[in-house]
Amino acid sequence: MESWRYYNHAMLPANAPHEPADMKPLITGDIWKNKPGRILLVRWTSEYDCGYETAWWYCIKDTLFDISRLKAKRRYEINKGRKNFSVRIIDPGNYTQELYKVLGEAFRAYPAAYRPSVEFSSFVRSVENWKKSKRIIYGAFEKDTETMGGYAVVIEHESYGQISELKTMPVFEKLGVNAAIMAKICEDYNPKIEQGYYLSDGERSIFHETHFQDYLEKYFGFRKAYAKLNIKYRKGIGLMVFLLYPFRERIRKLNGGIFRKIYAVLLMEEIIKKEKN
Repeated sequence: MESWRYYNHAMLPANAPHEPADMKPLITGDIWKNKPGRILLVRWTSEYDCGYETAWWYCIKDTLFDISRLKAKRRYEINKGRKNFSVRIIDPGNYTQELYKVLGEAFRAYPAAYRPSVEFSSFVRSVENWKKSKRIIYGAFEKDTETMGGYAVVIEHESYGQISELKTMPVFEKLGVNAAIMAKICEDYNPKIEQGYYLSDGERSIFHETHFQDYLEKYFGFRKAYAKLNIKYRKGIGLMVFLLYPFRERIRKLNGGIFRKIYAVLLMEEIIKKEKN
């Protein structure tokens, strides 16, 4: 089913954010047959970039990056990153160990309650997939030591580029590694943006732990393209959501990955209910 993709027990549209989702598989019910028993819900957006504020959005950049237009403090932070790091497009196969080390250090900084882990063999397979697909890998290297301090993955589509991953070593963050990476990406994509292309950092983050999208807006001119969130539940799952919904705040306070996932669904349900009122 090319128009939809499976992710974490949900089916999500495979099309560009600005393109309407293909609703035919949902209408016919074929979408539930893709991975029987594993799909709990179908999630999609509508009314992309509607022009008024909603509780759901895509974080996009569709204007040129011009550092001279930024406030002095923000120019300073970006220039600090440029001074400390050299950012360039790399062949990930030549830097597998370095990329894996950055990923591990980045994950260690996550709160223990939802800290992910990735085996090296699994990461190697991911790198192989990067090389086979339309992914551009940016590596940031400390100028004094050539140590990799961070990397970013941009998936190139016909009309937009998806920033699918940005990982940095916490020890280098005060030296401006994030700013150096993002400045390089924005500058590289200026010519395409001038022709109607855009960059996307994805949809709204449910939990806002990092506030990274706020950072992109303030420093690099990203903006919120507001949209309407829609969810369709598998038979029986909707009833469970209905029964658990009144207890969502209690569930939010519980530890464990399963409770976190349940709360994420209940929070999206809350967003949809508020939009209807």
